[in-house]
Amino acid sequence: MALVEEADPPYSTTARDTTAVSVLDTTTEVPWGDSRLCFGSVEVTHQVVSFLRRKLITGEVLGESRLDLPPRTLRTRGVWWTVTEDQLDAARIAPEQLPGALHAAEHASIGMLPLFATCDRWDIGGVSVPLHPDTLLPTVFVYDGHHGGAGFAERAFHTARRWLTATREAIAACECETGCPSCVQSPKCGNGNDPLDKYAAVRLLSALLAGAPAE
Repeated sequence: MALVEEADPPYSTTARDTTAVSVLDTTTEVPWGDSRLCFGSVEVTHQVVSFLRRKLITGEVLGESRLDLPPRTLRTRGVWWTVTEDQLDAARIAPEQLPGALHAAEHASIGMLPLFATCDRWDIGGVSVPLHPDTLLPTVFVYDGHHGGAGFAERAFHTARRWLTATREAIAACECETGCPSCVQSPKCGNGNDPLDKYAAVRLLSALLAGAPAE
């Protein structure tokens, strides 16, 4: 039960959450040079942990309130790709840049997927992990936001070369300095769009696509 009362505060609220993905089954795996592109079943665990209060006009954070809410799980279908330490070295991505590079590439790829699959960005989700326990490598996941899957991640897998090439080009062509809603920021990010590294994401995707086979 929720008890509410009418109010007109000078702030808005934004939920902060954590999301983890575990691989249940790998249906298909394709080598992209040293990288791997995979499609299969995943379990997504999502938990809202707090909310921020922000000024209405400036967006300045006024405070954070912790929440104690139960996690929610979703069994669905996902596509994911990995990169190796050698690829990161060749792309000049230092360890401190890696989380922002993966996160920016994840956001941009989610934003581009509706051009290749009949979906809205709110139909899909994503997670990026510098060292995932199932792959033991830096990994980016994009998954269907519907129980059992809805075909979006599968379409992403089958058109991955064109999809991720368009993602890289969209980031590189954007004229912003450090990332904006047109390239790597996401309106649904539970981490407040932090960290993001726009230029490291371009180098990361270039290294990934260097080994991609022709579709």
